[in-house]
Amino acid sequence: MTPVPVAVVRNLKSAMENKKSKIKFVGVKRYGFIVEPRYYFWGWSKSPKILARNSALRALIKAKKFLPKGYNFKVWDAKRTYNIQAEMVKSFKRRLKLLHFRLSKNKLEKLVFKFSGGLGRSVKRLDSHRRGGSFDLTVINKKGEELYMGTDHDDLTEKAATDYFEKKPQLNLLEKEAKKNRRLLKKVMKKAGFYNYPAEWWHWSYDK
Repeated sequence: MTPVPVAVVRNLKSAMENKKSKIKFVGVKRYGFIVEPRYYFWGWSKSPKILARNSALRALIKAKKFLPKGYNFKVWDAKRTYNIQAEMVKSFKRRLKLLHFRLSKNKLEKLVFKFSGGLGRSVKRLDSHRRGGSFDLTVINKKGEELYMGTDHDDLTEKAATDYFEKKPQLNLLEKEAKKNRRLLKKVMKKAGFYNYPAEWWHWSYDK
């Protein structure tokens, strides 16, 4: 018997996940948010659309109201398929191996899991990317410029931790700016019912 290609199997799994979930997914861009589908640009996704669970998107609309007038969110990622997750894990593993070339295989795998969440097949949690309940995002000002947060999205260093600048004893001017902007992001997201993954300042989840 001819084996079924891995890509076909993954696509079938993603389709089955959506069918079983009975969750309404909505395009983020249609509600006025800025989208930058990086995983599409990198070739991991076949569609430039960024989708999110309807209830999570309503919470993000609420969070936007708490931002300064004229500010908005730029969204990099929300609902994530198994295929995209698999590509992310491979990419992060390569990058982390270069950054930490002396780490043992076991410790490297733990780091990969820390930043990617691994390839768990369960999609029961509403607050996961797989169920459209998590956003990777930042804040932009009136000019459409990203607020300085200290690192880029998907940074794989300790600086990506949400409270990194809160715990650092001495800060330069740029670091103080990053601290202030991360505080703003944290404030508006928590006020709307989101909670953060501490290792990544950009990752915010909603479980309702």
